[in-house]
Amino acid sequence: MKTYGVGVFGIGWVAGEHIKAYTRNPNMKVVALASRRRASAQSAKDTLGLDCDILDTFDELVRRDDVDIIDICSPNVLHAEEAIAAAEAGKHVVIEKPIAMNLAELKAVRDAIVKAKVKSQAGFVSRWNPHVQTIRNMIAKGGLGDPYYVEVDYYHEIGPWWSGWRWGANTKEGGPSASLLAGCHAVDLLYHFGGEVDEVFAYGVHGHRKDYGFEPTYAAVVKFKNGKIGKTGCSFENECPYVMNIILHGSKGSVFNEKFYTKDWFPGQEGWQTFNTTYLDSGDVAHHPFQGMVDDLATALLEGKDTTANIHEAYRSHEICLAIDKSIETGQVVTLPLAD
Repeated sequence: MKTYGVGVFGIGWVAGEHIKAYTRNPNMKVVALASRRRASAQSAKDTLGLDCDILDTFDELVRRDDVDIIDICSPNVLHAEEAIAAAEAGKHVVIEKPIAMNLAELKAVRDAIVKAKVKSQAGFVSRWNPHVQTIRNMIAKGGLGDPYYVEVDYYHEIGPWWSGWRWGANTKEGGPSASLLAGCHAVDLLYHFGGEVDEVFAYGVHGHRKDYGFEPTYAAVVKFKNGKIGKTGCSFENECPYVMNIILHGSKGSVFNEKFYTKDWFPGQEGWQTFNTTYLDSGDVAHHPFQGMVDDLATALLEGKDTTANIHEAYRSHEICLAIDKSIETGQVVTLPLAD
């Protein structure tokens, strides 16, 4: 059986879930952990009962011959530099979002991965959520007809309780925006459901929180390349439980979060029906389907396929995020693709 050696860098909250997913895949083996704090890597090894080495630096990880895949879970500002170094060393890369902090970094990451011809997977883990996959299947099989409106929103109070706050999640230097920090999950699903985006217009605001260096709340309207429209919003200052809002309207039916309506599939339907599945209803990373992300990468490696959240998919989603930020800053409609 083919086995791929995995090295994980940046051992924190989300890395622990990545590691668990690798241990459950028969084609993956975690061979090394490295972190800015050695104690974090050692703790993960001990807690999860791993047979692996503990390294002190990212460079050591890159130089390991037994590491085929480097999984990057370090602070946001390091992602692009580390992804480029890993790709140039011939390593397949898994990059937690955001994969870049600006357009120049985004292009550099994409170009490095394409040039190296390595596999890539971005941390857009919501794509493997069963509710999301069910909606995608409905669209693909015509249950909603031709979608003409797509809305996905991310509402999750984020503050000093989160460990990521310590390394600058609330600053332009570490964030650097609500869209890139976490709103990108909703943006990625907007693209995942609706396709490529042609134009973006957005407003951002400080609602009642002053501890963010950027607007922690925004709303953006998009026009897809197929002429249809959509909306995505995000707030880190909302005083309510975690919400991922998903609304789609098509020529033959609609989705409204946990409910759906489609007479083509259910003749005589008079009211909403309810999906019987797992929803995006928790911000706890233990609830996120990282197993699907890892298994998808393993399949891509074994069968020579593209991954579901490969660099080209991640590029488009990040580009929409950057367009949202640019529109908030300029007060103008932003057209994609973005120019330097």
